[in-house]
This record gives sequence, C-alpha cells and structure tokens, in this order.
Amino acid sequence: MSNLTESVARHVVFAIAGFSMCSGGASAACPAYVELSSGTVFDLAKLIADNGSPSAALEKARADLAQVNRAGECSTIEHTRRHAECVEIVEATHRAVAALERCAR
Repeated sequence: MSNLTESVARHVVFAIAGFSMCSGGASAACPAYVELSSGTVFDLAKLIADNGSPSAALEKARADLAQVNRAGECSTIEHTRRHAECVEIVEATHRAVAALERCAR
C-alpha cells in the first residue's frame, strides 16, 4: 500500500473513530448519528459540535471524503485485511454527508 493511501486511510479511520467516541449538541433538525446495518455508527452530533455548525461539518466531511476519493477510495488496499474496514468507513461517511445535506440547509 502506498504511503499516501495508508496516510489517508489512517486519517479517515482516526477521524471517524473520534467522531463516535463522544456526543455533542447537534442542531434539532440534524440526526445525532447515522448507523449502518452492520452497526457502525457515525456521530454527527460530535462532528457538528467540533465544526460549529451543520454547514461547516458538511464542508469538513465532504473535504475528507474528497481526499479519500482522490487516493482511489479503498481500491488501493483491495487485497488487504483493512479493505472491508475502509469500505465500511467510506459508506458511513457517505451516509453522514447525505444526512448533513438534508439538515444543513
């Protein structure tokens, strides 16, 4: 795995892990979290609290997702043990962006 991909994957993993560790005060119109069918939780309330508003949180999540997309998303680690984890994190981030798009208006 390339150093850039490894760095991006690590950044996303740690960022999302940090989002799910604490809860914050999100806007009433925004859900506190999004959850995948696997049970993975993305803490939107913490992301919003850390960034000051749903709009700022949306910009941050989009920027992080764009960085991962530029690095080839999870395709560069397709044959590693971390591939499934990467796919799940990217899916959770897409759902978080969709939820923020609905409430950040």
